[in-house]
Amino acid sequence: MLGYLGTPNGLTGTEFNLEDPAVPTSTRVPVSNAAQYVGDLDVDPSHEVTHVNVQLFGVDPVPPTGGPHNIGFVLDYGRQPPKPVAPVARNIMKCFDPAKLPVLTTLAREFAVCDRWHSSVPGQTWPNRFFLHCATSGGFVDNTPRHYGMRTIYENLTGAGLTWTIYFHDFPQSLALANLTNSAFKSNFKFFPEFFNDLKNGSLPNYTFLEPRYFNFLGWKANDQHPPHDVQLGEHLIADVYTQLRASALWEKSLFVVLYDEHGGIYDHVFPPDHVANPDGKVSTTPPFDFTRLGLRVPAVIVSPYVERGTVDSTTVYDHTSLLASVRDLFGLKTSLTKRDAQAKTFLGLLKLDKPPRPLANTPDDAALNRPPHPEATEFHQVAGAATMTGDKVSAQLEDGEDSDEELSEFQQSLVELAQTLDVPDDSARMRVLRLARRIDDEHDAAVLVREVATRFVESE
Repeated sequence: MLGYLGTPNGLTGTEFNLEDPAVPTSTRVPVSNAAQYVGDLDVDPSHEVTHVNVQLFGVDPVPPTGGPHNIGFVLDYGRQPPKPVAPVARNIMKCFDPAKLPVLTTLAREFAVCDRWHSSVPGQTWPNRFFLHCATSGGFVDNTPRHYGMRTIYENLTGAGLTWTIYFHDFPQSLALANLTNSAFKSNFKFFPEFFNDLKNGSLPNYTFLEPRYFNFLGWKANDQHPPHDVQLGEHLIADVYTQLRASALWEKSLFVVLYDEHGGIYDHVFPPDHVANPDGKVSTTPPFDFTRLGLRVPAVIVSPYVERGTVDSTTVYDHTSLLASVRDLFGLKTSLTKRDAQAKTFLGLLKLDKPPRPLANTPDDAALNRPPHPEATEFHQVAGAATMTGDKVSAQLEDGEDSDEELSEFQQSLVELAQTLDVPDDSARMRVLRLARRIDDEHDAAVLVREVATRFVESE
């Protein structure tokens, strides 16, 4: 996403992978800036720990001597079922030209980019999201619904008398955390249009976490930038949040962090640090992982009127617990959650709080955002449309046959399983059994199920 931005740890353009690292004469696949919004990664790249080992070292398990690094991305993608043919497997080396991501690129150049921000686990979405919420994944490295009883940053905020809200589009993955399903917290979850209402009214909580849309549902397209979804729509989501925040009365009190949970199996040339603190003494046995190695880099952009234009932090190693450490210090919370966030670097040094905030508009450093020209974005992904899923709109979309019959990605399937088993307040045992028995055949059916469950959770008595 930001490899060609020109940062010190960015790409030179000479990086490559061999199609088979074990065969020096195999085809050399160079990195390029030819990534497309859709179509390159119709086969979802894997990023399970065992696959990341192959991406980094060319083999699994990790060789005792380490060996060459970041050499197996093409090899691993070519093995992903249904196995992509060689030309398709080479797409894993494609990166974006900055001009194709005008929103993310502009914010990175206008504010601050953390050039060494790594995911907390060299693995999948769920464990990395848990590190964002809890500074641990409880010793698990997969996307499997189970009882996750770790303490969260939200409980620390509540204990300090501070407010928080998780705004979501179709279903909050954060409900995988058992403590957050407590009926006392259901008012802390709101559908995404409420974010803009609260922002306009000046009633945002102290801490806000935003979850994108994970499913295509009729005309409401997924904006999570997860393959094979259209990357443009995530650009529109970021732009919506930034432009409305910039125009609000809360701008001069705000800090907006744009962050990705993991690398998605896509190529990067920087090797992750392998000497970090195990958060709580727990380890994974299947597959083996001791939580002392970070994952690959992810885009991380820090947006605030207190950030100097063009800031690039290319030396500080961050991971997702840096967000929690920064929240802890910013709000004066008394304790950390685990050893990981206790030792994590904060990004508060990038804020110049001893200086007046940057002017709002009509100055040389004012960030005017151009958006990718997406034909469906105006109605469903700009604030003017509010992405409101009214009954009339849903009926009209159904009549036009605008539903998605795509198969589910592994991540989407994990959300369906979570929704089927979620203990919703006031939900009967019979309703939970019916949810479990419900047949989910495609993305449309999945989108209907997760939204129904999310609505029942938010609106339960």
